[in-house]
Amino acid sequence: MSSSTGSLFLKWMIPVAIVWGLSYPLTKLVSEYASPMIISVVRVSIGFIFFYILGRGLSVGIKQFINGLLNFVGLLTFLNLGVYFSSNPGLVAIMIYTQPLFILVIELILGTKIKMKGIIGIIIGVIGITASAFISFNLGLLFGLIGGIIWALGTVYYRRNLLKEDLVKLNAFMALVSIPILLAITPIDFSFAFNLTGIGLLITLGLIAQVGGFFFWFNAVKYLGSVKASTGSLLVPVTAYILSYVFFKTIPTFLEIIGSAITLIGVYLTMTS
Repeated sequence: MSSSTGSLFLKWMIPVAIVWGLSYPLTKLVSEYASPMIISVVRVSIGFIFFYILGRGLSVGIKQFINGLLNFVGLLTFLNLGVYFSSNPGLVAIMIYTQPLFILVIELILGTKIKMKGIIGIIIGVIGITASAFISFNLGLLFGLIGGIIWALGTVYYRRNLLKEDLVKLNAFMALVSIPILLAITPIDFSFAFNLTGIGLLITLGLIAQVGGFFFWFNAVKYLGSVKASTGSLLVPVTAYILSYVFFKTIPTFLEIIGSAITLIGVYLTMTS
């Protein structure tokens, strides 16, 4: 890694690891006061307000709309459902961060040449995912895995179609078009405790995960590329595990750790191929 790449990594990926790692235990806390769909609505609403004010406008278009469906509606829905239905947010983070594996698969389908090291990484990653799911399968892990696939699609789509867009205005538009769609599905397991603690946690989560997280993430993809940014994102499950322990004292079982480690090794191989 060159010095310039290293500085860009520190500038964009370390904040991603911190804020998104924190978002998993925070989401679990918030889920005690609000259902997953409510959490998604509040996150994108806060994101829209912040980015619209900052960018003083919107980046509007069909491609921007599709990007919002993938990166906001799809990812957030399955991420929040995953955390809601799982006892360990850190393990859901592992499933979400299989995203680099699926990025490589998608690029392969689209005709991008993949080295043998990358193919081996995919195989190892699939083994790790299967092991983790088999050991302690639940809806949370399934939803997390679906979220990882959708996020991979969104990352490749952004990289190929919207790289030159104003990131702030793009985020504002994606959030805006996501709000009515997410509102339409809030009746699914609707629950909301109207109190200061719940509202405070929701706002905090929105500022940290939606505003901070996506701002740093899209800049990382822009300046480092989807492959290197995805490699750096492997730090997020690590911080999610650590912070989940700090918040809930939840420790994954030995077999869950082995399955997750195999998955991350596979992801690392694909991203360094």
